[in-house]
Amino acid sequence: MDAVYVMKYRDGKGSLDTPKKILKVNHAGEFGAINIYRSQLFIAKILMPDLVPLLDSFLQDEKRHMQIFWNEIQARNGVKCKSFWLCGIGGYFMGLVSALLGRKGIMACTWAVESVVVNHLNNQLHYLKGKHDEMAYSTVASVLEDEENHRDIGGGYGGRDNIWYGPLRLSISVFTEVVIRFGMR
Repeated sequence: MDAVYVMKYRDGKGSLDTPKKILKVNHAGEFGAINIYRSQLFIAKILMPDLVPLLDSFLQDEKRHMQIFWNEIQARNGVKCKSFWLCGIGGYFMGLVSALLGRKGIMACTWAVESVVVNHLNNQLHYLKGKHDEMAYSTVASVLEDEENHRDIGGGYGGRDNIWYGPLRLSISVFTEVVIRFGMR
């Protein structure tokens, strides 16, 4: 599924340079992830309390990532991405629906989102390395390991291969990809 969502990053024609767009989109994506985990935690506290520590650790990682991106955006005199609130609302809805589908729903959501995110982060790093934008590169690189870990945990707990959650994974992957592409416009 990862190979389907290959986005090539290149220099834009508008007034906002691509490294700045990347940082803004990633910041908005972290807000989406925060809201995914917030809504999943809301349900997990009631129905799956044993998942609360894991989901809370994911939430703390995403909050830290959002701050890392925001610090670099501010250093470049930037503003929030136009997709910021879409990411937040969409993230909350995805988290809520996936949590209502149970543990494997949560893990399918985590795996789907983080698979798309990891793919984008790797493509962004490839682009930024060629641009010699060391600050943007190190900012993006600083979150990659956590996102890979989230993806791998989601996959390891049944979120990747369970056939019943295929439509959920597909819809979440497509939504995540569309929002990233919208934010890069």
